[in-house]
Amino acid sequence: MRNKAKLALAILVLLAVVIVMFNFLGKSYIWGASKPPSEVINIRIGLLPIEDSVPFIVAKYEDLYAKYGVNASIVMYGSAMGRDSAFTAGLIDVAINDPITTLILADKGVDLKIISLLLGEYPEDGLFYLLASPDSDIEVPKSIAISKNTIIEFAAWHIVKGLNVNPESINWIDVPPIPVRFQMLIEGKVEGAVLPDPWGTLAIAKGAKLIADDRILETPITMTVIIARSDVASYSVALKLRSVLNEALGLYKANPEKYREVIEKEIFIPEELKGKWLPKWRGNIVDYPKNNFELVNSWLLEKNLISKPLSYEAITLVLKE
Repeated sequence: MRNKAKLALAILVLLAVVIVMFNFLGKSYIWGASKPPSEVINIRIGLLPIEDSVPFIVAKYEDLYAKYGVNASIVMYGSAMGRDSAFTAGLIDVAINDPITTLILADKGVDLKIISLLLGEYPEDGLFYLLASPDSDIEVPKSIAISKNTIIEFAAWHIVKGLNVNPESINWIDVPPIPVRFQMLIEGKVEGAVLPDPWGTLAIAKGAKLIADDRILETPITMTVIIARSDVASYSVALKLRSVLNEALGLYKANPEKYREVIEKEIFIPEELKGKWLPKWRGNIVDYPKNNFELVNSWLLEKNLISKPLSYEAITLVLKE
């Protein structure tokens, strides 16, 4: 009897072990077959009320940040200066910016990384227009209103070169506020001006003559990038953010009208264009190209806006080799 009891006990113990192992292995297999919960990242994002912010706005509208494990706090700044001051002070982790300002900040010692190209993969994305005043019959204005030491001047410089005109021969008039530059052009107080959208589209609608835009060049030159503080700029952050924004862009491209109301609320669109204009966006969120970095780098050196050549590899996070 004792032997039988011992045998029965041994069998029960063995069955218990088998059941435990089966449950453990089964659970392990199920866990391995599905993705484990990804780590949530917390980032503060600084935007401006311009077309470049569209994918961030759509992502918030569609609650895509949470889907990809991003806890995003969005701050909309009224000016580029306010955004740059906040970034430099560490009040935001990520921001949209242009390569001109970004490299100037880096030259001044701001610890940052370019983590993605945002806008400008194709020349028709984020256009800048060289315009002549209404009723003008000049082919290329000899005096052009711009905002000096900015992406506007960079665009103007290269568009003029694309027209086979020496930029040094142009009288560049510094008019930083876009609405003022627009009004001076429409009133004929300047021969020409360079304007981004939606102001360029509105100026043409009001009779301004289109001389050229950056589509005349063989390669995209005017771009917007996403920058991050170096202590935040990891591959994980870049990948998650790109996933969020590319899905948002896909939704926007498929049905821009769905987002008209929220876009008109969040970005500045002149009253005359509301209900008639929305940003066009062909490209995606990808690595910032080295050829554009070098173009910007050399222009800034030529204009004495940076003290030394900057390194693409040191400043830019590249996800695809």
